[in-house]
Amino acid sequence: MEPLAFASDDAGPDGEGWMINGRVFLENPKSLVREPDREMLRVWALTRTGGLGGTRLLPDRGGILDQAAIMLDALAVMDDQADQLRPKPKARD
Repeated sequence: MEPLAFASDDAGPDGEGWMINGRVFLENPKSLVREPDREMLRVWALTRTGGLGGTRLLPDRGGILDQAAIMLDALAVMDDQADQLRPKPKARD
């Protein structure tokens, strides 16, 4: 689902709500995102590699071993969830 699908505070893009991973939200799910969540999303976005490989920026100074394990775990969970939401290419016949 594209970000613009959440732009309205009214009904979902199809008028029936928002379907995300098989769950229907009658209220705009963006209302569930609190300020600390937005900050975590900002940190996650800054650490993205863009799918091209290479090294990612780290939230704290230093190398990978200087990072808080809980932060690295959280970033890994967010990477996994983003991957699950990304449309998969259709197999060629």
